[in-house]
Amino acid sequence: MPHRILVTKELADFLGVLSHAHRIRIIEELRTGERDVNSLQEALGISHSGVSQHLMLLRAHRLVAERRQGRRVYYHLRQPQLATWLTEAMCFLEEESMDVEQLRKAIKKTRAAWAATSDAT
Repeated sequence: MPHRILVTKELADFLGVLSHAHRIRIIEELRTGERDVNSLQEALGISHSGVSQHLMLLRAHRLVAERRQGRRVYYHLRQPQLATWLTEAMCFLEEESMDVEQLRKAIKKTRAAWAATSDAT
């Protein structure tokens, strides 16, 4: 397979994994370190099984890894810079939104919230 085809296919698969809001939220929640399913469930406000399914896909694509401690399983980002990359990607949203001002305010609040979480660790 020619290198360009291989690389673009892999990149498309990677971006496909990131194409769900809950998986992006999980990545952002893991930016500060390990979390278990229960804490992710509380942060995202979705079912335990929903969190587990998203984590399974993220794990299958090697974006997150797990660590077992007794009966609990803790998840962390394999490459923490992924969360930073997603935050930086918000600049593409600012330019193309139909309701630009509302989105800019939401992005500003989100960046501040995620930065505050990062600074707390």
